[in-house]
Amino acid sequence: MSYDCAEVASQIYLYLDQEELTWWQRMRIRWHLKECPPCADGFAFEEKLIAKVGSDCVDDMPQELEERLLTFIREHADDETVG
Repeated sequence: MSYDCAEVASQIYLYLDQEELTWWQRMRIRWHLKECPPCADGFAFEEKLIAKVGSDCVDDMPQELEERLLTFIREHADDETVG
């Protein structure tokens, strides 16, 4: 048995991120998307949006910040602190 539309909508980002869902939950969502064109269309839109944002919204780190971070990492690489 697959989820209903509301259940799929509430878990779609977990599904897209491939996180925190059991195999069974993923199968139920996949089955619902196969059987429900409106949800499948919404899923396709969200999937494309995430891909677009991931590929287009990338800024280069300023050189000064990169150098400061590398210096910090080198200086603290031997610290034995446990968080």
